[in-house]
This record gives sequence, structure tokens and C-alpha cells, in this order.
Amino acid sequence: MAGDKRGQSFGTGLLLGATIGALAGLFLAPRPGEETRAQMKERTAGLREKAEELAVEARERVREAIEEGKAVASKIRIGHDEVVTEEPSTDSREQPVA
Repeated sequence: MAGDKRGQSFGTGLLLGATIGALAGLFLAPRPGEETRAQMKERTAGLREKAEELAVEARERVREAIEEGKAVASKIRIGHDEVVTEEPSTDSREQPVA
């Protein structure tokens, strides 16, 4: 008889657990796909705008860096050309000793 009572308690607990699980599943289940996509679109709209702003800012910074790099390269190139076209110095230190 003790085993019979344990069997009933287990069965009652199993039934109660299944009922609670089913109710929780109904209440916590995700919305249908269309609703979920619409909700996610609303939540991420601000993020999309912010990402677009950051992309524009990044492009501008890259463009500025490229222009600055070109200017520096041009100055270096001009400086190098001036050094190459200068006449050799007649400094006695550079003359070989015979």
C-alpha cells in the first residue's frame, strides 16, 4: 500500500508539472514571425540610423586621411627632388684624401 501512494503522488506531480509547463509555454511563447520582425525592426531602427551616421563619419575621416597622406607624400617627393637636383657640395671634408 505504501508503494501505491507513492505512485499516486508521482502521477499527480507529473500531471501538475505538465500543466504548469504547458501554461508557461503558452504565455512565454514568441509572437508570430511577422509580429517579431516588426517589433525587431522598430527596436533596431535607431541602431540602423546610428550605424549610417558612423559610416558617413568614417568615410569622411578616411577621405581626410587620404588627402593628408597625399599632401605629405607630395612634400616628401618635392623635397627628394630638390635634394637630387642640388649641385654637389665642395666641402673639404667630403673630398678624398690622396
